[in-house]
Formats: sequence, structure tokens, C-alpha cells
Amino acid sequence: MISFSILGCTLNENLSYNEKTVYNLNASKWGDEINSSIIILAIHGFNDYSKSFEIPANFFKKFDLFTIAIDLRGFGKNPNPGDWYSLENHIKDLEIQIQKIKKKYPKKKLFLMGESMGGAIVITLLNSNKNLPIDGSILIAPAIWNFKERNFFKSLTLNIFSKILPNLRVSGKGFIKVQASNNLEVLEELSKDPFFIHKPKLESLNGVTNLMNKSFIDARKYLKNPYYKTLIVVPINDQIVPRKPLIGLLQEPDIKKNIGNSFDLGVYVNSYHMMLRDLEGNFISREIKEWILNRKNILNLNSFKAPLEKLMNEPYYHILD
Repeated sequence: MISFSILGCTLNENLSYNEKTVYNLNASKWGDEINSSIIILAIHGFNDYSKSFEIPANFFKKFDLFTIAIDLRGFGKNPNPGDWYSLENHIKDLEIQIQKIKKKYPKKKLFLMGESMGGAIVITLLNSNKNLPIDGSILIAPAIWNFKERNFFKSLTLNIFSKILPNLRVSGKGFIKVQASNNLEVLEELSKDPFFIHKPKLESLNGVTNLMNKSFIDARKYLKNPYYKTLIVVPINDQIVPRKPLIGLLQEPDIKKNIGNSFDLGVYVNSYHMMLRDLEGNFISREIKEWILNRKNILNLNSFKAPLEKLMNEPYYHILD
């Protein structure tokens, strides 16, 4: 893994885009940047950072797929880790990175890959911009969740306390027991990783719930008429993001008819939220690689057969389901 800075966007501590300060987004890259014909721009999840793609990116590079993973503002090795920045900032940051990559490598194909919160950000980006110079997008266990609608009083309480004590850091350790992956070695490394945010601020927790609410609205619009080649992969054993909100969306007639047509849905029965870092993660990465190289290669795979039925019929594990 090589760390470097991508020259980026304007920075404003008040979450606007009006300042003229240059913001350098830290990033990591894997593979042959010069000779690869395909680039993956990867966007991490909440509290995580670019290193989260190390395992799948090392797999992808065996097939000449070059991966760039950025640290979103307020995360990883960027300045002010733990601070919350608006969805608008993340969207504009991504648009700038996409343009920079395509300007540098106009003949290379470019795919977006968003995991969890990163997937939520990507789908809002897709819905807001029909002219992105990309060849497709992959959403990994996306945080598409109408949290406020389903948990109104919890959302209201969080919003109030985040205004009173925005910088209060909280930890679910000892209160909420969830398993993010079956790869215990990865979980052990994360528990000691100084760049992973172990105690997010209340402001950030409120921010990510608002971000998910927006992504749910955008997903409903986008999946009715996707204008980019899109793949969604979902783990059954997701104890971080519940599946019922996504199931509700996918059951809507205008969206359901598009599964396997306008967009593809892969469901993985033995996978957890950090599915590409699971013990079986390379199996999923291999299917994603096949989808990128030739979508027809995945249509008859078991992961893509009756995916909505799998989501509906497998047991639930999320505490809020």
C-alpha cells in the first residue's frame, strides 16, 4: 500500500464550499497505475478510512485493476479526524477526484466503489449527477437506511443532544454487541488502528444518520431509472445496517422490475457487513471483478439468482429489525 495526497477541494470548517483553502485528501493506491486499463475509486464507510480496501484491492490488482481509495474529510489521515463534514462536501470532493482521474487517464475505464456510508454517498452522487465520466458503480453493503422515519424518537433525541454536546465522544462498547466481520484478525487490527475512529462525536453520529436518510431518498429515485451500470452487493449477516429498509425499496414495482436488468443485485448468505474483508471476501471480490470485466459472466452465478427472495427469506440479525 502506498499513501499519497490527492489535491482536492475547498475547505470550510462550517461545512460550506465557499472558502478558497486547498484541501488535500489522503489516499492509498494498489496496483499498476500506468498499465492498468481500469481504475476503481473506492470510498470507505463511517469511522473507517482508505486502508479498508487493502484486502480487495490486493486481489483486484492480480487482474490489472488499479484501486485508489480516498480518506473522506474528517476520517483517516486527513486533518481534523472525527470532525463531521456535510454530504455536500463529500459529493463535491468525489466529483473533483473523478474529474482529476479522467483528465490524467482519459482512456482508462473508471468505476466507483462505495462501502457502507461510502455506498450511501455514491448513490446520492449518482442520483445528483447524470454526466459523470464513469463506467459503473459498485455499492458494498450500502447504508441505505431511512433511520429517522423508522426510529423517529431516537433520531430526535440524537439530534437534540448533538446540538447540545456536539463534541462528546461516545462508544458502543459494552452496550451494543455486534459483529462486523467473521475475520477476527481484521477486527483485532482495527481495534488497535489509530486512524480508525473508535469513539465518534455525537455530531458525527447525527450527521451519518442524516446522510443515510438522504441516501434512502436518492436510492428510491435512482433505482427506478439507473443511468449508470450499477451493482449492489448485500451481506445477509449485516449487524450494522438493517436490510428491511433496502428490501422495502427493492419491493417497489418500479424498482423490482429493474433488478437484473437496469442494475444487478448480489446477495451473500455467509457474509457480514465488512464483506470484502471477511474470510470469504476474495470470493465476493472475484465476482465483482467478473462484473466489472464482463457483466454477463455473473448473471448465472448463485449470488445473483433470486436475490430479493434471499433478502426476504433469510433470518435477520440486526437489532433494529
